Amino acid sequence: MSQTSSKKFYIFATLALLFPVFLVGMAFLAAKSDAETKREYDQIRQEHAEKIELQKQQQKLEQRNLSQPETKNAVS
Repeated sequence: MSQTSSKKFYIFATLALLFPVFLVGMAFLAAKSDAETKREYDQIRQEHAEKIELQKQQQKLEQRNLSQPETKNAVS
């Protein structure tokens, strides 16, 4: 029985030591994944902001063109 008890102790001790290592590894993996995801979302937000700014500029240009009378077709 002493040998079985000793074997169980070593198995339990090994698992007890590996569990914190596993937790730290998973935390590191989660932090790395979160950083990558944040970088991707920031890039998407920047692209959307650029598209919106471009649309605003196009709308302003269209409004200016509509508010100014056309002089090309005017007959003098």
